[in-house]
Amino acid sequence: MNQVQLFSIAEVLSVVLWFFILFWVGRYLRMRYNNDQIGKFFYLGWGFKIFFALIFAVVYLFTLGGGDINAYWESATVLNKLFLDNPMGYIQELWSTERSMGITFHFNSETGYPPGWIWREAEAWNAAKILSIFSALTFNSFWATTLLIASLVFFTSWLMVYRITSNEAFNSKAVMFAFLFFPSVTFWCSGISKDSQVYTLALLLIYQLFLWLKWDRKRSIWRVLLMVSIFYLLLSLRQFIALAIIAPFFLSIVVRYGSRLSQRPIILLLFRLFVYALLVSGFMLIAYAEQTQSLIREAQITQSDFSQNPIYSGAKYELSTMDGTPTGILLAMPESVFIALYRPFITENLGLNFVVNQLESLLLIFLSLWFLINKRVFSNLRYLFKSEFTIYAFTFVLLIAFMAGYTSILFGVLVRIRAIALPFFFLLLTFRKPKITSTI
Repeated sequence: MNQVQLFSIAEVLSVVLWFFILFWVGRYLRMRYNNDQIGKFFYLGWGFKIFFALIFAVVYLFTLGGGDINAYWESATVLNKLFLDNPMGYIQELWSTERSMGITFHFNSETGYPPGWIWREAEAWNAAKILSIFSALTFNSFWATTLLIASLVFFTSWLMVYRITSNEAFNSKAVMFAFLFFPSVTFWCSGISKDSQVYTLALLLIYQLFLWLKWDRKRSIWRVLLMVSIFYLLLSLRQFIALAIIAPFFLSIVVRYGSRLSQRPIILLLFRLFVYALLVSGFMLIAYAEQTQSLIREAQITQSDFSQNPIYSGAKYELSTMDGTPTGILLAMPESVFIALYRPFITENLGLNFVVNQLESLLLIFLSLWFLINKRVFSNLRYLFKSEFTIYAFTFVLLIAFMAGYTSILFGVLVRIRAIALPFFFLLLTFRKPKITSTI
């Protein structure tokens, strides 16, 4: 990337323009979605996201020599040039990439060529396409795009904070830390990266799902279409996260409608037995399904590649392999989940790059132990599993942690993939059953 262009007059003007646009959007959101518990943290949380997005950009551009952020930005720039040169070609490229025709089908010496590895990898290229829309809106301004993406991440996070503090029994400070101030989540998921897109879309889909289920009584066809669109985009960016968002939601539906049978214990027992049998049967069917086996084979190839290919350097961890059967999946899950949620340990000598992650792992270990030794642990657990949102968060964390721990092998990859699960995991660990206050 040409660093001269990063500090041009056009860059400054675009940043100023978008600063004022986003300020008024943020001002509206703060007025519309606010309560006494969270209001004073709005601008602090927003500034925190923007600050870490800038740190992310500076680290990659000026310390690591560009890396992924450079490749994604170059791809977006090339796509913008394609739009100016051939608008219909750009629209066709957004909709579908004809890889059989080669990279020269739409790109030439006038438009430039995107980095080959980005173009060849479908998920990375889809992320570049989405980024090209943002870069076009900011007139190809790198810093304005960074500001725009960081703000969209914050706005989505703020909606989650508002709804959870308004409708669920979590401590408001824990909710704000989880979604607004968690360091590694903010670093990896606030700047120009595929992780930011996945994180924002994931939160937005979860938000819409629970608006439909319990947070809002309005159920329109437009909300359904919006959820389908978000799910489609997530599938194109990171398939297993899209599936991990939808699967636990069915459990939340069961909890939601099962609670209505609490006054009929026999019917409730039969309902639960039916649901458990359905879950076991569903797990067996899904485990043996061709798509699941394909995902497992892909995960095993990824794991093997990261473990043995000398191209992938960096701190690694070792993990047992599985055979892809339901029993194999269950046996591999505890080790994979533990690694994803609690490593790297503070005692592991991995260098300065992982110090923050090691401190976060230490915090999560401490909170886990504190949750388990609490004298009201069983009361807390019973209350947790009666809530649609907490049972969803628990299952979602397990699924993401399993896939992240099993496929990553490199700690540098692990800390990025697990980021989406950490806010929900932190909420579960800090949950305490509300004390009932008696009135005389």
